[in-house]
Amino acid sequence: MAGLAAIVAIMILRFQPIARSYVISTIERRYQGEAELGGFQISLFPVVRATGENLVLRWNGRKDIPPMVSIRRFTVESPFVSFFRSPRRIHKLTLEGLDLHLPPASERPTMPENNSEVPPFILEEVIANGSTLETLPADASKQPLRFVIRQLDLRTVGPNLPMTFKAVLDNAKPPGLIQSDGRFGPWKPEDPRATAVSGGYRFSNADLSVFHGITGTLNSTGSYDGELDRIEVRGATDVPNFALTTGDHAMHLQTQFEATVDGTNGDTVLHPVRATLGKSKFEVSGAIERNALETHKEIDLQAKAQKTGLEDFLRLAMRGGKPPMIGKISFQTQIKIPPGKTPVVDRIQLDGAFTLNGVTFTSPGVQGKIASLSHRAEGQPKAINDVTAEFAGYFHLKNATIMLPQLRFEVPGAQISLDGHYGIESQDIDFTGTAKLDATVSHMTTGWKRLLLTPIDPLFKRDGAGTVLPISISGTRGSPSFKLDIGRVLKRK
Repeated sequence: MAGLAAIVAIMILRFQPIARSYVISTIERRYQGEAELGGFQISLFPVVRATGENLVLRWNGRKDIPPMVSIRRFTVESPFVSFFRSPRRIHKLTLEGLDLHLPPASERPTMPENNSEVPPFILEEVIANGSTLETLPADASKQPLRFVIRQLDLRTVGPNLPMTFKAVLDNAKPPGLIQSDGRFGPWKPEDPRATAVSGGYRFSNADLSVFHGITGTLNSTGSYDGELDRIEVRGATDVPNFALTTGDHAMHLQTQFEATVDGTNGDTVLHPVRATLGKSKFEVSGAIERNALETHKEIDLQAKAQKTGLEDFLRLAMRGGKPPMIGKISFQTQIKIPPGKTPVVDRIQLDGAFTLNGVTFTSPGVQGKIASLSHRAEGQPKAINDVTAEFAGYFHLKNATIMLPQLRFEVPGAQISLDGHYGIESQDIDFTGTAKLDATVSHMTTGWKRLLLTPIDPLFKRDGAGTVLPISISGTRGSPSFKLDIGRVLKRK
C-alpha cells in the first residue's frame, strides 16, 4: 500500500493545477477501485517533497465494507535528481494513520500483473508507525483479524525484489508484544495472498489469563516463511508459570512446534507439537481456528504420551500439596473444547485410553492399604514389602468429571476391575467393581482365623481365582473408603 502514496507523489508533480484529479484517476485505474483524496501540498526544491491527507481507496467503489486503504497523512521525500531518473527513486515515504482492510479473496477484484500506465519507481524506505491491518473473513459470523503495528520500517533491496522490514506489533489475544524482522514481497496485487514473506519473531510477555481457566505468561521465539495464505512457522514457547484455575500449582510448560498459519485469517494447523510439562513430555497435533475459544467454533486436537511422569499432570490439575500418585503414564486422547464463556476446564472434553506403570501412592495410609491388599492377595498377610500398582483403561472427561468405564488396577496377587467416576473439582470418588485375588479367603489371614474361614472359601472362589470379591470405592481423593459388597456376594450363583 506504500505504492499508492508513491504514485500520488509522482503524479502531482506533473501538473499541479490538475494534480488532485489526475492522482485520483491514476489510482483508480491501477487498483480498479474508487479513490478519494483530501488536501495536498507539493514542493520541488531543495528536495522533492509532497504531502497528502485523507487518502481513501475502496474496493470497486463498495461502501458496505471498510475501505481497502485509508491514510490520514503521507509524506514523500526524494532528492530532485533521484526522483527524475529512470526508474524514479523515492528516498523516504512516511505514512501516518495507515489502515488496511483486506476483504475475502472471493470479493477482491482481479488486477493485472503489469500496468504500463503506472510509472516505475523504487521506494528506498517506508515508515508506517501506528498502522493497522485488518483482514475481513468470508464468513460474516467471524470477527476480522486485526493487527496493531506500533512500528514498521521497510527498506528496498533492489527493483522487483522483496523489501526488508522491522516491525513491532501489539497482539490482541493473548495481549503481548511481537517483534519481527524479515523480508516481504514483492507485492502481488493480482493475488495478495500469494505475496511471499519470511523472517523471525519474538513474542514477549503474553498474558494467558484472558482465556478463562488458565493463567501464565508466555514467551515465544521462532522463524517463518511462505506466502501470506500459507506460512510455515517453526518455534518454541516458554511459560514458566502455567496453571489451571482449578488447581493451585504453577508449572513450567515448554514446547517445540511447527505449524502452518493462514496469515489472512489466522487459522492454524499444528504439526506434532513436542511439549514438556515440568519433566513430563507429550505431543499435541490438530487444527485451531483463530479465536476459536471466544467464537462459536470447537477446537479439536489429539494428544499422546509414552511412559512420562504422571505426577506432573496430576499436580497441574488438582489442588493439594502433593499429587496423589507417582509413576509413569502413557495415553492417547482426542481433545474437544466447545465454545463458551465458562472456564476451559469446565468445557474441555477428553476421549481416550491410558496406562499407568509403577504407581505408588503419596498418602502413607492409602499406600499401606494397597500394600496390605497385595500381600493378603498373595497369601502373605504378614509381609511388609512395599508394592507398585499398574492401571489401564479408557476415560471420558466432560463437565469436569472423569468417567472410567473399564478401569483395570493390578498389584501383585490382585486384579481389580472398576467402573465409576471422579470429580476434578469436587474430588469425589465413586467406583464399583470386582477384585480377583490369587489367594483364597482363608489364606489371607493366619492362625485360628484361617481355620474359621476355610469353610467359606468355595463361596468366593470362582473364574480360576482363589477369591473374587465385589467391591466399592467411595469418599474423596484424600480419604477413600474401600468396602466389600456382601450383598452382591450372596446374590451370586
